[in-house]
Formats: sequence, C-alpha cells, structure tokens
Amino acid sequence: MSNRGPYIAAGIVLGIIAVWVLPGWIGWLVFAALVGAPVVAWLTLDKSQRRRIRNINRRRLP
Repeated sequence: MSNRGPYIAAGIVLGIIAVWVLPGWIGWLVFAALVGAPVVAWLTLDKSQRRRIRNINRRRLP
C-alpha cells in the first residue's frame, strides 16, 4: 500500500460505519462529507498546483 492507502481505507470504513450507525440521512451526509471534502479541495487547486502535487507524489522534481 502507498502512504495514503491506510488513510483511504480508514475513510471508507468510517463512512460505512456512519451509514450503518447513524439514522437515515445523517449517515449519508457524513459519508458525503468524508468523500466530498478531498474532492472539493482538489478541484479548488489551480492547474499548476495540481501538476506540482502530482509530481511530488510521483517523486519527480517540479
């Protein structure tokens, strides 16, 4: 697994637990927040910022 793998797995597990434990739409709202926050953060980045992060993740110089 990569360095991010355990965090992704923990997020998925927490989302499933939230949907199972919390009543109705509240669980789905928590699940949507767990999935949506990283997506929104990525989409708010500029094209050059995204490229720089991809390069850092690939261990290349910018």
